[in-house]
Amino acid sequence: LISQSGKEFSFSEVEGKILVVSYIYTNCPDICHIISAKLNAFKNKLKKDGIQDKVYFVSISLDPERDTPEALKQHAKMMNLDLTNWVFVTGDKHSIDSTIKVAGMEAIKGPIMVSEKGEISYEIAHQNRISLADQKGRIRKHYRGTDFDMDELLADIKSLL
Repeated sequence: LISQSGKEFSFSEVEGKILVVSYIYTNCPDICHIISAKLNAFKNKLKKDGIQDKVYFVSISLDPERDTPEALKQHAKMMNLDLTNWVFVTGDKHSIDSTIKVAGMEAIKGPIMVSEKGEISYEIAHQNRISLADQKGRIRKHYRGTDFDMDELLADIKSLL
């Protein structure tokens, strides 16, 4: 996997941290931006509780064809996301598929559409989900990405500390 800064990323780098994992793509027409914005707001809640350094956020691109490291970096910048302890990753399709499969996720590429200008686009069908993983990388719980309860996620994180 490759991070938004173009560096190789491995989950072993964040072993010992509690992980909040999201599954997004930058050309998503709807829920992905909501999920990223909500996670950014949740990071502020962690800061207020003083546990922000114990939690690491990983956003996995479901569209490795279009989501280059630069595209992920621009997405984070455009959304004004606080990237402290937050990495956006992409990679080849096989790496992405095997990574998201662990969380019971799948990404299904929809039909390719061509605009009048000749621009190619497509959507990716995927679950509205974020996942909580413990310090050993084991997934403990899933939440609805767009409308997870911040207090519930915070309590679940604290129970792992």
